[in-house]
Amino acid sequence: MASLPVVITGSHIILYINNQLYKEVENVTFTVDYGEEEIFGIDSVYAQEIAGGKITVSGSVNSLRLKLSGGLQAKNMRPLFTDVSAAPYISIRIQDRATQEDIIFIPNCKVSNESHTAPNRGVYRVSFNFKGMIPLFALDRTNSQSSFLLFYLSNPAFNL
Repeated sequence: MASLPVVITGSHIILYINNQLYKEVENVTFTVDYGEEEIFGIDSVYAQEIAGGKITVSGSVNSLRLKLSGGLQAKNMRPLFTDVSAAPYISIRIQDRATQEDIIFIPNCKVSNESHTAPNRGVYRVSFNFKGMIPLFALDRTNSQSSFLLFYLSNPAFNL
């Protein structure tokens, strides 16, 4: 009987954007900054305490551009040029293919920029960066407070 590998490799993850499988992905990178800052006393050369601050999450996705796919606009990740101010929020979920564990789930984020590469001989690639509001890791998703927060954020009745 074969056992599951201990480490996760890139081929073991799947990426969902707006709860739809994003098959074009080649790689994904994300950073969560917990905003931890040192607090120094008066005339102190050593930190006296480390305090939490603002949490931010950002990252990038590198993918292939498929023919007649419509790009990011077709996946409702960016608005039409005539409505640029109405950029939609998207959700990003990175999941372990074998165990179905969420590595990270970001219920609300926006695509902040996109970049296209079309080499003369090669594959057309699209990369985009995103900025998110709340990063939820695997254990965060089982916490009842996180579940309420997720319900609150995903329910249009509460988005005033």
